[in-house]
Amino acid sequence: MKIHRFFINPKAIKEGEIILKDKNLINQIKKVLRLKIGDAALLLDNSGKEYKSVIKQFSDSAVNLEIIEVLENKNEPDLKITLCQALCKKDKFEWVLEKGTEAGLSAFVPIITERTEKLGLNHERAEKILKEAAEQSERGIIPKLLEAQNFNEAFQNLEGEKILLDKSGEDIKTFNFSHSAFKFNIFVGPEGGWTENELKIAKENGAKIISLGPRVLRTETAGIFATAIFLNK
Repeated sequence: MKIHRFFINPKAIKEGEIILKDKNLINQIKKVLRLKIGDAALLLDNSGKEYKSVIKQFSDSAVNLEIIEVLENKNEPDLKITLCQALCKKDKFEWVLEKGTEAGLSAFVPIITERTEKLGLNHERAEKILKEAAEQSERGIIPKLLEAQNFNEAFQNLEGEKILLDKSGEDIKTFNFSHSAFKFNIFVGPEGGWTENELKIAKENGAKIISLGPRVLRTETAGIFATAIFLNK
């Protein structure tokens, strides 16, 4: 039988027990999933620890669980990849958040490029998507979502090796990939592609320009494709 997984506020963890007071989570446990006293659940504190627990008591304002065992989540990749994704239509960007979390991304940075048309982002909804995707894919840590930045800011602010995806770059098949950096930032442009000025800025700042091959991928699939390749090299 599947054990349901829930990310919780670490402050809910007491000595030997967990007391949940989040109204949305209580509603999900009681009314949506219809869990009962004695049912097991796996609670996550977003640090990589998992608490195998059993429901002991319900009330109108809380759910009490007894901690049976504390485990370490082993599903987080050693390589930390941040996806710097050009803002796009709502459904496409939300798909990127969901599938990127499943693929193993550590963080997302919405970026505004010279050809970006969509500028808004509902952070509350985006955080909910990340949390649910992390639970579904059995991760131990929810990827971070940084505030939107323009292209230049992102290049200046982000630490680690920078990789910009563009068909003019080196073929990913021949790219000399090394895990020595342990932290990568993958930049994905908008539907209209990067401008010559943005490519120039990237090169001047030491970014590697990488091509994913002869086929043209959509903006919402390029970063996920690259992430899967890098995490499996």
